[in-house]
Amino acid sequence: MRSPALIFAAAGLVLGAGLIAVLPRDALFAVSGQHDHAAQAAVPGERWACPMMDFIGNKPGDCPVCGMKMTKVTAGELSREQQRRMDVQTATITEGPARSLIRAYGAVRYDDRTLQVVIPRVSGRIVKRHNAARHVGTLVKVGDPIVDLYSPETFAAQGELAAAVKLGDQPTIRALADRFERWNLGAVAKAILDGGAPVDTLTITSPFAGRVVLALDGEGDGMKGATLPQIGQEVMADAPLLRLVDPSAYMLVIHVPENRAHWLTEGLPARLSSDDKGDLRDIEATIAWVAPELNLEIRAREVHIHLRDPKGRLLPGSLVNARFETALGGDLEVADVTKPDTWGKFPLIPKTAVLSTGVRHVAWRVVERQRDGRLRFELAALALGPRLEDESGNDVYVVRAGLKAGDEVATQGVFLIDSQAQLAGTASLLFPKGAVAPAGGHQH
Repeated sequence: MRSPALIFAAAGLVLGAGLIAVLPRDALFAVSGQHDHAAQAAVPGERWACPMMDFIGNKPGDCPVCGMKMTKVTAGELSREQQRRMDVQTATITEGPARSLIRAYGAVRYDDRTLQVVIPRVSGRIVKRHNAARHVGTLVKVGDPIVDLYSPETFAAQGELAAAVKLGDQPTIRALADRFERWNLGAVAKAILDGGAPVDTLTITSPFAGRVVLALDGEGDGMKGATLPQIGQEVMADAPLLRLVDPSAYMLVIHVPENRAHWLTEGLPARLSSDDKGDLRDIEATIAWVAPELNLEIRAREVHIHLRDPKGRLLPGSLVNARFETALGGDLEVADVTKPDTWGKFPLIPKTAVLSTGVRHVAWRVVERQRDGRLRFELAALALGPRLEDESGNDVYVVRAGLKAGDEVATQGVFLIDSQAQLAGTASLLFPKGAVAPAGGHQH
């Protein structure tokens, strides 16, 4: 037998289903109006932004987030007050030669072309060091003593010469005297010819003047194993004993970044300065050598400059700033900086006017100045040439396409102008065809 409760429940379900079936649709659901996409379609170049919240809409009204009244944003149009708040500044595109100042730093080292090596022609053992052999950097004059050398070989030769003199054997005397000359010991032979007695110790003197060095490059490994002479050291004939360089002759080694490496040529003059001595205007310097390849580790090209500093202001290892005036021809290849008729002329735009992604470059060009002070801008896509620097740091770009001389562009507040275009959904740096409709402008 079925339970009465189940019978009543089943009857209720059947009655309710019948009631719903006969009632009109409006009695159960409130039907909203048709969603009007056309009403919310954005006017090109216009958006409405909340001044308080991060909300952008397609039509005027109150902000749905905070309730504040939204303000109109029009791409590329700025009132006088907006220009003042954004500190917008403009400049006119000029046309001129592609001249640039290239700056590069380098380290000074001794000029290896002046290297002189003192080489004894006889073997022996060092028994005494003179001042020239005691310290790196010592200035040595021609004839200054370097070391005293105990040499059995020369002692024996002196004995032979003394015996030949005693016997009057002229051929032997001439042969032995010539041997001493080849050893650079003519004074020793003369002493025997003058009646002196043989000695077993002789003094090696310097045939050159200069400063004592061990190595010539900035890192000290140009002559591995080079040392000063030491007492007790065995010296072989024709082995280097001391190295000397001209103390006022230097070589400046600089590295020029890859994007400027092809602008430098041999013979190009350089202006030098240092942090502690300032401008070194009296030092004449020109490029003596340009490396034929790039240093792959630092992406730069090595350049050598030979110079002289008689006033002694530079030291090996000193950091020096070199500046080079360069110019480009009409084909953007290096021109002769001394011949203005070889320079090309191009539209030049201030660096501050250019917005760039690294691949795409744009500027905001003034297209209209209205009577009420309003400025209207349009986006100009650019094809740029090299960047040019000057002494004051006012860098400009060569414009290959996109603008011409006489055009006026924004140079300050450029990013804000571009941001306004992005808000309005029109063409900008990041959106060449305009941004998509903002998420806040389409709400259900």
